[in-house]
Amino acid sequence: MERLAPAGRWALGLIALVLLFAAPLGAEQVQIPARLQAALVAKVAAYDTHFAARAGGHALVLIVVASGKAESERFGEEIRAELSVQPKIGGVDHSEEIVHFSSGAELAKLCRERHAALIYVAPALSSEVPQIASALSDVDVLSVAALPGDVEQRLVLGFARESGRPKLLVNLQQARRQNVAFNPDLLRLVRVVE
Repeated sequence: MERLAPAGRWALGLIALVLLFAAPLGAEQVQIPARLQAALVAKVAAYDTHFAARAGGHALVLIVVASGKAESERFGEEIRAELSVQPKIGGVDHSEEIVHFSSGAELAKLCRERHAALIYVAPALSSEVPQIASALSDVDVLSVAALPGDVEQRLVLGFARESGRPKLLVNLQQARRQNVAFNPDLLRLVRVVE
C-alpha cells in the first residue's frame, strides 16, 4: 500500500476538519434557500385570514437570531435581505428588523409591544423553540421557522424538501393558539404537523 506524501496527508486532514465542523453532528440544516423561503412567506401570509388585520396596513417582521451564532446571524441577514425585496408580504407593505433572542417571554412581550405581524426564527434556536412557542400562545403573530423540525416543536409555518420539491409545513394547533387561520385552499397543499 502506498503512503500519502505529507502534503497529501495535510490536505486530507483539512478536508476531514471542514466536513466535521461544516455541519455539527445532529444539527438540522436549512432545506429551502432563503430566497425561496422569502417568496413563499410573502405569498402564504396572504392565506392567513387574520394577517391583514394583524399587520394594520404595515407588517412588521421580526427576524429572531441567536446572538454569537454565526450560522444564525448569517441566515438572519440573508432572509432579511430576501424579504426586503418582496413587494408585499401577505398583500401589505412591510419592514424587517433583526432581534437577538434572550427568552421566549421577552420575545412575546416585544411582539405585543411592537405589534409584529410575523416572526421568523433563524437556525441555531431549535433548543429554544418549545419555550418560544409556549410564550407565543395567545400572541397574535405568525411564527415562521427556517428549519422544518421547528414546526414539529410548535412554530406555525416552515419549509421542507420532500422528493426534491419544497413543501410547506403547518402546525395547526399552534396556529390556533396564535390567532393564525389559514384558508382551507392552502391547507390542501401543505403537510399538517400536529
